[in-house]
Amino acid sequence: MAMSTTKAALTALSLAQRAEIIKLARLCRVEDDSLAWLGKLEAPLIRALREQATAAMFDADRKRFTNMATASRLLPVPILVLIIERFIGPLLCARVCGLVPAARAIEIAEKLKLPFLVDACIELDPRSAQELIGKFPLRLVVAIARELAQRGEYVTMGRFIDLIALDAIRTVVDAITDDAKLLHIAFFAESTERLGDIVARIAPERLQAVVSHAATGSSELWAEALALISGVDVALQQKLAAITGELPESALNNIVKNTQAIGRWDVLLPIVARMDQRQQKRVINLPVIQDDTIFADIVLAVFRLPDIRPVILLLTQLEAGARSKLDGVAKHIGLTLPDPALLLPLIGGR
Repeated sequence: MAMSTTKAALTALSLAQRAEIIKLARLCRVEDDSLAWLGKLEAPLIRALREQATAAMFDADRKRFTNMATASRLLPVPILVLIIERFIGPLLCARVCGLVPAARAIEIAEKLKLPFLVDACIELDPRSAQELIGKFPLRLVVAIARELAQRGEYVTMGRFIDLIALDAIRTVVDAITDDAKLLHIAFFAESTERLGDIVARIAPERLQAVVSHAATGSSELWAEALALISGVDVALQQKLAAITGELPESALNNIVKNTQAIGRWDVLLPIVARMDQRQQKRVINLPVIQDDTIFADIVLAVFRLPDIRPVILLLTQLEAGARSKLDGVAKHIGLTLPDPALLLPLIGGR
């Protein structure tokens, strides 16, 4: 019973909070649910806590690791590779590699077995290895990324997005053919601005495939897609919203069901507001959306938004019967939606 309660607590958090808690749990090697209590904090505070924990964990023995890095320069690379793989292991290797000159570290990395190299990447502190990661050969970057994706190491991959050249990331995206894996990785990206740069460079047909995959998948996958769409800049958000608005009705129905399941109308409604009027009318009048419970949750979500004006415009696209039903549901739960017609002159209505 306790486990199910903590799982529910984690699910109820914002998408940004969930991502940060999962990343912190991974750093501390504990179950995600055990840190659900951190949901009392906003996502930036959880991130700051994670960054402080990272510094404490990785900087504690820095002097010893620096001495190890200095000593490693005295050995020929073939002998050093043998020692690393047999005796040092991936954890210590990861701690030391960022303190070794990038050229020598790459020379060593190219001779390490790929599984060992991937194990070391999982333990790596990106702060101390920025130069090294930026200079890594594309061949190795792609090979490591494929193996990390195969293992489901999405948190690790998200940590490195900011440090890999955009051209290299595009090659990695092309190499990872599983659309779900791309969404998992994007969910854990450190920077939404960087994520936007990456999404903008994805081929249109691949982007459509990723959105379609998310729309027809599980509620968890759709939650990660919502985090992606809501996290990018306005222009790219409009592009992704437009792709979503053209999906088949079966996919849109699945989106409605999954959004209801995860309780994230507060995220989806502003995205729908980015669609053109034809798409808005198509989505807002879906029969599946006109369930009393869904309408009630939509009304509650509208009143929780920091700016309800763009979403209120959606109501102008409701057919008369649906609008009347929505007003009835709102009245039943003790809320009154503003009349869109009265707001249009104030908010530049179409």
